[in-house]
Amino acid sequence: MMEAMHSTPKYQSLDALNWNAPAFLVLTQSADSALAQQLELRLQPHQKLQVLSLPDAADESFAHFCNQVQASLQQAKAGMHTVICGDESFMWMMQQCAVRSGSLKEEISLLLEGGIRQAQMKKVYCVHCGHTQKTSADDFCACANCQVELLIRSHFSERLGAYMGVCANAHQPMGAAS
Repeated sequence: MMEAMHSTPKYQSLDALNWNAPAFLVLTQSADSALAQQLELRLQPHQKLQVLSLPDAADESFAHFCNQVQASLQQAKAGMHTVICGDESFMWMMQQCAVRSGSLKEEISLLLEGGIRQAQMKKVYCVHCGHTQKTSADDFCACANCQVELLIRSHFSERLGAYMGVCANAHQPMGAAS
């Protein structure tokens, strides 16, 4: 991927979290991930700890999970700190869900599972047709909707939770000829 831009997302480390919050809501993509288990151990002394894990990667269960998160946040008292850990796609969908529920960005911490962005799935937004898709590609992918060969920029849209994909070659937008 290209050199990091100002809009490239930055994530916190486990050590940099705000451990002084009166209550925590932990959202994990996988309950048995190493990061989720470390986080739960570190937060165990806090009496006001709620952990929610995505039961399955299916889109239907994500909508149900987001409803669960919104219900938890609506019942929360002031000072609740939300910690989200998983891959980039999961974290930004959950961050948007938490913000829609009234959380401030300062009340949310994002922990990237594994700490390595390149090996994980990421969302790419095609600026040509508006389609958003997941890919594990680092630099290039073809848009699943319009078939334009995309250069995946390091520019990240927090609103979309996706990297921007632009035409890689204006002279041959559909990729190499067969």
